[in-house]
Amino acid sequence: MGTEKIKLGLLKIAGYLVFLIQSVPVWTGIMTLPFAVHLVMIFSNLKVNLPILISEFTSTFLIPEKSLVIIGLLLIIYSVIHLQLTKNEGLVISGPYRLVRHPQYLGMIITSLGFTSWSIWWLKNTFGIGFLNPSQTIALLFIELFAYILLANIEEYYLQGMYGESFENYKNKVSFFIPFINTQVKTYEVIISVVIPAIALFGLLWIN
Repeated sequence: MGTEKIKLGLLKIAGYLVFLIQSVPVWTGIMTLPFAVHLVMIFSNLKVNLPILISEFTSTFLIPEKSLVIIGLLLIIYSVIHLQLTKNEGLVISGPYRLVRHPQYLGMIITSLGFTSWSIWWLKNTFGIGFLNPSQTIALLFIELFAYILLANIEEYYLQGMYGESFENYKNKVSFFIPFINTQVKTYEVIISVVIPAIALFGLLWIN
């Protein structure tokens, strides 16, 4: 019970902080920071010349990892543009927000899945020896994933306070991170948001 009170207290404090910075670029920076750190770590981990790296990645998009990167980036761009065009209308529940409550984070996770799998293949099969081993590269992805789960919960606490029943109804109908899976139970949402990307990543690694 004590742990639950502490958790609610921290979320309440975080909710007030979000309220103060939600509409300024600082919050955008906070949202994109885990993704940016992940990309920097991935690419600095591959000890190869940049032209070789670019050539290798752009050689074909039929490879699943590269397709995921493109899909994820397109989802991020679409989500950002749609949010900017509609946010003045109130709670945004249209466009990609009909699919999941946090499409931008989903796009970042999909892109990170592609880059992580591609990075691990590179480390194992080429001369691209880096300072992270494959296990540490996988751990980096899950650190990013947990960061987005935390940020998403902070956002939802703020949105709940701002939109009340409207957001509650939206939350009951639309999935958290993973499309078409909505348990309406926060603990299950978190578990699903970790397990599904894990299955996807290890599936990609098994294919390779």
